Amino acid sequence: MAGGPRSGYKAKHSLARASAVAVAVAMLAAFGIRAGLGIAWRDRVYRFGDSQTYRRLAENVVAGRGLVIDRRGGDVGPDVRRADRMPAYPLVLAGLTALFGENAVSLVLLQALVGAVAVWLAFLLGREVYSPLAGVIAAVAMALAPWQVYFATLALTECWSAALLLMTVLCAVRAVRRNKLSWSVGAGAACAALVTVHPEFLGLPALLLLAAVVVPGRRRWLAHWALAAAVVVVALLPWWVRNARVFGALVPATTRLGVTLYDSVRPGATGGTDMQFERERAREMQGLDELAYDAAYRRKSWDVMRSEPGRMVPLAMKKLGRLWSPVPNAWFAQAPFYRWASILGFVPMVGGALLGAVVLLRRVSALALLLVPVAWVTMVHSVLVGSVRYRVPIEPMLLVLSALAVAWVVEGERKADD
Repeated sequence: MAGGPRSGYKAKHSLARASAVAVAVAMLAAFGIRAGLGIAWRDRVYRFGDSQTYRRLAENVVAGRGLVIDRRGGDVGPDVRRADRMPAYPLVLAGLTALFGENAVSLVLLQALVGAVAVWLAFLLGREVYSPLAGVIAAVAMALAPWQVYFATLALTECWSAALLLMTVLCAVRAVRRNKLSWSVGAGAACAALVTVHPEFLGLPALLLLAAVVVPGRRRWLAHWALAAAVVVVALLPWWVRNARVFGALVPATTRLGVTLYDSVRPGATGGTDMQFERERAREMQGLDELAYDAAYRRKSWDVMRSEPGRMVPLAMKKLGRLWSPVPNAWFAQAPFYRWASILGFVPMVGGALLGAVVLLRRVSALALLLVPVAWVTMVHSVLVGSVRYRVPIEPMLLVLSALAVAWVVEGERKADD
């Protein structure tokens, strides 16, 4: 008898198998593209100043000096810096250095693997919030997204942040939709790992608390948020205790807030970064230890903002323009290939995400969890400097939204209630 339960089971099984094959191919493509370009560009892996800082931290860890930077590298600023960066990425580099020596190839291969894992996570998230087809499309988009590929070839934290944010949101969506506290624990652990790589996400739980208060099912949301937040606190305690022992004060993230904020608002600021002021003010700041240096630049930043409030709004618009630019901002990335690759990735991602948000309006919890990280990073970089680079960790949220928009067009309207 045709069309019975058995045929329905076979169709569902066949669809699951096809999805698995498609995602596996996307993961292999993601790994191959990132690894191939990373090896071809291995002389560029440490081209950025932040990359060099991570490298020096890793070298000091391997040498037994710990997560320390000193002035012997020609830096300006405090003689010794012990919380200049979050610990996870330097420790990854240190592990690779201990195993393979200072070898850029080992790093790009590892980050290519991280990119492949992020493709799988994008599939799971797309499937969770909408359908298997949305998951497959999200996986393909994640594999091929230009900036996701590019930043996996550099000694920077962006590809790790993207994967960890995907894991955080996936666990949070499952916690709320399935009402299982075990997923809340996973969300908290993933968020803590994200913070140890990218400190600006330390504020993400605060914005998620606001979402938990205003969305339907408030009591359920708050219970899951409280457990996840507790896990974040417990997971970050070792870093906080270590910093308290080193500095005799609470340093929840790094000691770079002051200089980063001043770079963002200083006289002559354009919305991008230019740390030349550190050299110009080196004599004025001479002799300050790490905490005092950070505090001095925070005071200078607030003084500038208070004295020139009218300049801050147009400056914020410039920063957001750089953050959400469809083309690269950096002078060395203005070749037509880079510009067109960026545009071809940006337009369908943002346009599709807008439609996807409309499609997902009836599933408020999933939509909120996808959009809160986007809102958080946008808010942060209306104050701090703007760059396409800082958009990279949140692009997967937009790729998932654009994927479900395509799935909606292909599959027709689906029931999408919480």
